[in-house]
Amino acid sequence: MAMTADDFVDELHQYIHEQEQAPLYGRSFFDGVMAGKVDRGALKKWGIQHHYRTGQHVRALGGIFLNTGLSALDQKIRRHIVHNLIDEETEMGRGDDAHWVLSRRLAESLGATPEELAHPIVAKAVLDYVDWVIELGRREYGLVSMAAMSIGGESRREDSLQRLTKALSEKYGLSRNALEFFYAHMGEAEAHGDPVYEMVREYATTPERQEKIRTALKSWCGKFAAAQEGIFRVAMGAEEGVEASL
Repeated sequence: MAMTADDFVDELHQYIHEQEQAPLYGRSFFDGVMAGKVDRGALKKWGIQHHYRTGQHVRALGGIFLNTGLSALDQKIRRHIVHNLIDEETEMGRGDDAHWVLSRRLAESLGATPEELAHPIVAKAVLDYVDWVIELGRREYGLVSMAAMSIGGESRREDSLQRLTKALSEKYGLSRNALEFFYAHMGEAEAHGDPVYEMVREYATTPERQEKIRTALKSWCGKFAAAQEGIFRVAMGAEEGVEASL
């Protein structure tokens, strides 16, 4: 017997609350920046990988759009994806430019060259994450993939992003313009996370549907966390990266 949809949504909220005990971009990177112990060379390598990851994983949104129909719920999903893509791909959303442009701006402000951004060296865990999330979008019903990405990455309410941004400004001298990517992602819970919980509440009425979403969300969180740790290890020279194809 399925738990009620309300109880299931409460379970997801509790799971994300537990995830919030660690910063979104990883404990190692966060603590290093807060202490001012990540040098500019390592920050550049972090920024190159961050740009690659943010630009690539958004491709999964195409699969989400593909794997929806014309039901009333599907129309909500598609409209939500359109709003998300406005942020990711245009100047009309949150932030003063498309989010992939903002991540490139951040990397360039940290010293990345056009050649380095065109041939990024990234952690193997980043490639694993990108391949997995794109395949999830291709394979699963749109809301399953969207719940994993939006609830996993965009419904958190902890303040590590604000604190990280402040440290990058004060300890490393980065300007507001350079840090616009982070400012554009503050307050995402209300814009991108909360509406997805309500769609899950409408959809997740059977044990099978609930388990699909539960499994996808937990897998997303695990793979994203592994990618962030890999990014930091490559940036710090503790792990060898590999060249990624754009």
